[in-house]
Amino acid sequence: MVLIDWITARLPDGHFERSEWDHLRSFSDRILRYNPATGEQVWETSAWESIRSDSHQLSFRIGSDALWVQGSPARIIGDGDAVFGSGASSELNLMGCVDRMSAYAFQQFQIQPRGHATDWIVSRIDVTGNLLLDTLEDVREALRILRDVEGGRYRVSQQAGDTVYWSHRSRLRSGKAYAKGPHLDYQSRKNRSYDGRVYQPEEINLANRLLRLELKLGAQLLREDRLGKPWYELTSGDLYEQWNDYFGRMIGDSEMMTDADLKRKVIESAPTEGQGKAAYGCWTLIKSEGWERAREMCSKPTWYRNLKILRSAGLADADFSAGRVVEFRRRILDAKLVESWDELKRVA
Repeated sequence: MVLIDWITARLPDGHFERSEWDHLRSFSDRILRYNPATGEQVWETSAWESIRSDSHQLSFRIGSDALWVQGSPARIIGDGDAVFGSGASSELNLMGCVDRMSAYAFQQFQIQPRGHATDWIVSRIDVTGNLLLDTLEDVREALRILRDVEGGRYRVSQQAGDTVYWSHRSRLRSGKAYAKGPHLDYQSRKNRSYDGRVYQPEEINLANRLLRLELKLGAQLLREDRLGKPWYELTSGDLYEQWNDYFGRMIGDSEMMTDADLKRKVIESAPTEGQGKAAYGCWTLIKSEGWERAREMCSKPTWYRNLKILRSAGLADADFSAGRVVEFRRRILDAKLVESWDELKRVA
């Protein structure tokens, strides 16, 4: 399974007594903008502050009309392991995560909890999985392949070392892939401000084989109920489906063989033989002209019908972007989705 790796949520100020609200405001610095010529205050807001307790941490701020809390629920559950999580985080229990985060915040504020979990307005959910490959070099090879995946819902928007971002400014969905081992090493050894769980050298070495895939479900997606239900009705299956759909389309789900085998599978995946041949023709056009040029040469309905057939046959957006069947993609497909340190130690 995957885990819930980040939540941003707010609770409207109507759930607090005035004295409680003033008490909360005393916990954070204020940021003020004013006109120096007139002394007129233009606006005022609060800074994000950390709520820290040993290895556990969340951030909060007091907005004009709500208490905001954000962070990794995994960091405040169990021993604070943010690689695999535990409890509600690893169970994809969204309500449980918000309950735990709010209870943790109120405990640190030393006030009684206010509101039910459903009273919170969730504006960001990160769903994350760890794929086990053979070596760190395999993880980096996978990243090199994923770095070229563009088109459709994907837009490579930023690259930094062992990390690739897709549509990182989107308020709907965005993705991130990176090598977990080097990231842990940086946090544990080089980042002096890090105060999270201490990972042992053996764990960091094992994590070098993990390809981390993170999906962010953004504010607009949640605000407009584009998932078909309010956040508090999202099940673990709903969250896993979102993650699997985003990265599954990118990587694909079927082993490719010869061109003849691929042509046969494409035709078999189509409603009619004619549509199958047309879809295979679209694939040859993508190989010769590239994704963008091939899309320009097809009508919109034809283009999306062909892509649907090609994906049903097992081709992925990684193949479309490369203009060929990416052989290493099979290694990513075969990678095991690891759920815990114990499992990682057993299978590594």
